[in-house]
Amino acid sequence: MLTRSQAASFGLSPKVIARLIRDGLVREPVPGVLVAVGAPPTWQQRLCVATLASSGAGVAGFRSAAALHQLDGIASGALEVIVPNRRRINLPDLVVRRRELDERDITTVEWIRTTTVPRTLVDIAGVVKPPVLRMAFDAAWREGASLAAIADTAERLQATGRSGPRRVLQLVELAREHRGATDSALEVHVERALAGIPGLVRQHVVRRADGSFVARVDFAIPALKIAIEAHSRRHHFGVGAESADAAREAALQAEGWIVRFVTAAQAREPRTLRRSIEALVIARTGSLSRP
Repeated sequence: MLTRSQAASFGLSPKVIARLIRDGLVREPVPGVLVAVGAPPTWQQRLCVATLASSGAGVAGFRSAAALHQLDGIASGALEVIVPNRRRINLPDLVVRRRELDERDITTVEWIRTTTVPRTLVDIAGVVKPPVLRMAFDAAWREGASLAAIADTAERLQATGRSGPRRVLQLVELAREHRGATDSALEVHVERALAGIPGLVRQHVVRRADGSFVARVDFAIPALKIAIEAHSRRHHFGVGAESADAAREAALQAEGWIVRFVTAAQAREPRTLRRSIEALVIARTGSLSRP
């Protein structure tokens, strides 16, 4: 797809374009944007059309940008575009946000102009619930987004008076304390359910008495040698993964650790999950205190 002005740069005159449209080879879903007939009507296509509609000045933003960047917790389907002008774009279900964007906040994903990961996090922070923001933030960090770049963007946008920059800066500070992102969206749900349990730490490295490495566990209560693993099918499915899990569990048990696996279904019942872990803590405390 391309705009009429881009078509003109390739030598396609208005008459030629009109003939292509008449012959059913090209369609014009919104004024000024041309799409080759036969291209599959995907969400990405509709989003690209939306960004091109405002004389090519539009940028995919907010939840659309988060989906393009494949951040956890944000599904594709939403159409949200940031444009710097007042032009009306007639597309069903399209949300248009009017604001200026710094060029530092714009990148390209799948040939679509979109906001960068740091800018996307700041923008969605004002429109999604905290657990969703946390999943998106951890996914970005896990995939290599710089905490410094995220913080710089949030600090630069604080003057807008929106709540998003403050929320993102809070997550950056929390991330710097943990020193490592969660390995999956499931871990975010587990951490939220278990928040405040005494002695609970994240991404704990278990070592033998001689200092050799045993395993890195998702969550742990080191004083009680309790390991809690978020057992998602994404990372623990298949014969090889099951064998690796069994070997890790055996190695932890050999060092006196007890391993509790938490599934996605259990994480969807946070109160029940928390009570079960608290019961495990009580039982473990009692067993370790007996001579």
